[in-house]
Amino acid sequence: MGRTAVTSGRKRERLKAQWLTVTAWIVDRPVQVTWALTALIAAHAVLGTSLLSAVNPYKSFGVDANAGTAVTIYLGLAAAAAIVAGFAGVIIIFTIGSEAQRVRMFRRTAGQVLHRSWLTVVAEPVLATFLGIVAAVTQLTSGHVVAPWLFELGLVLLAHGSLRLLWLLHELVEIVHADDQTSDSSVEEVPAEMLFPKRTGS
Repeated sequence: MGRTAVTSGRKRERLKAQWLTVTAWIVDRPVQVTWALTALIAAHAVLGTSLLSAVNPYKSFGVDANAGTAVTIYLGLAAAAAIVAGFAGVIIIFTIGSEAQRVRMFRRTAGQVLHRSWLTVVAEPVLATFLGIVAAVTQLTSGHVVAPWLFELGLVLLAHGSLRLLWLLHELVEIVHADDQTSDSSVEEVPAEMLFPKRTGS
């Protein structure tokens, strides 16, 4: 019984360590994650269009009657991605321009990882906007077979950029909260002179 508990505990620790390693790699290497996602979408496109049509969820988009619906969906992706890109720009401007001590420490500590994340959270939604527009135009041409896969790539890039943006926003909120707590505690401190005023003439 004791050995079983120890073995299961070691397995949990090993799985936890592996999970932390994977998540750290994902956080620290946004560009590699983007290329990996692009490769997965490319493999899905090859399987769906030529080898295994059962994994193609966009078969109905090729029908002429559904061209308008497909174009609307693609342009919806472009609009959503443009909103996320604008929001990411605001967050980055706040992070770059802030002179708060904790934010400066965050920028200095994160280093190149933060720089790559900044680029990713803006570049991926912008690229998703472009892919949504290109997919809408392509849907109305002879190359409409490619349009759904451009849409899927844009959707995946938008999801990745949005999740990374939420992570960055979470870190900034924590930093601002800690900074506010420090400021409040310093304001609430009462100087010793006010508690024990000096008596004149003593």
